[in-house]
Formats: sequence, structure tokens, C-alpha cells
Amino acid sequence: MSTQSFEDAQRELERIVERLERGESELDDAIKLWERGEELYRYCVSKLDSAQGKIEELARRVESSRP
Repeated sequence: MSTQSFEDAQRELERIVERLERGESELDDAIKLWERGEELYRYCVSKLDSAQGKIEELARRVESSRP
């Protein structure tokens, strides 16, 4: 999944949530959807955490470069 963009993963996760909320999936399919949703969720959180870390590092650099 590492080649998937954050936005693509988020859209796929949203579609999975919609399908699960409708309750139209068979149990085995719902379990597979749930598992894929958890995988996508972890991926998205990881990307967000990474982005936040980069932003905080850039902010520290800007702050330390000020006279």
C-alpha cells in the first residue's frame, strides 16, 4: 500500500465505512472490509503523524533561524 497516496487511502476508507454502515454486506465480506479499513486507517494515521513531525521540525528550524 506504500504506493497509495493519503488521499486515495482516505477515499477508499470512506467507501468502506459507507458500505459497512449500510449493513448490506455478508458477514465474511464485512469482516474483510473491516480488516481493510483498519489497514487503511493505520496507514492514514501514520502519514498524518509523519507530516505533523515534518511540520514541527520545519517550525523549529524557522524559529531557531530568527535573530
